[in-house]
Amino acid sequence: MADTQKFVASATATVHAQAHDIWAVWVDVNAWKNWDDGIESTRLHGNFKAGNTFTLTPKGGEPMEVVLRTVTQGEEFSDETVLPFGNIVTRHRMQPLDGRVQLTHEVTAEIHCEMAPFFGKDIWPHLQSGLSSSLLGLADLVSGD
Repeated sequence: MADTQKFVASATATVHAQAHDIWAVWVDVNAWKNWDDGIESTRLHGNFKAGNTFTLTPKGGEPMEVVLRTVTQGEEFSDETVLPFGNIVTRHRMQPLDGRVQLTHEVTAEIHCEMAPFFGKDIWPHLQSGLSSSLLGLADLVSGD
């Protein structure tokens, strides 16, 4: 995307959980608000596979159409939201780590330069903090601790 500014943030947590339990939570898009308190509602259109879409309504915000970009069964998925001022891609990955599972959520935003100051001041701080809190919510939901 030409003439954009890139914003990147990630959060990682390691949990005592089974990978299939984490995957089951991730693919249940309609229940994401159970572990992400920044979400008002979500609605998957079709199956959880690359190319399909879901509608995500953030708390206090307008509904957005999101496209599942990649889905690697039992390992990772990414989604992309195209907005008037840029694109936001979120990646969700898990990998085994010493009998536990390491979870990583990463968000990359490519924002049109003229909107970058507004995005950086008014939207990005909420996306960053929401990233960590949603990951902790997921960890709490699936953790066997």
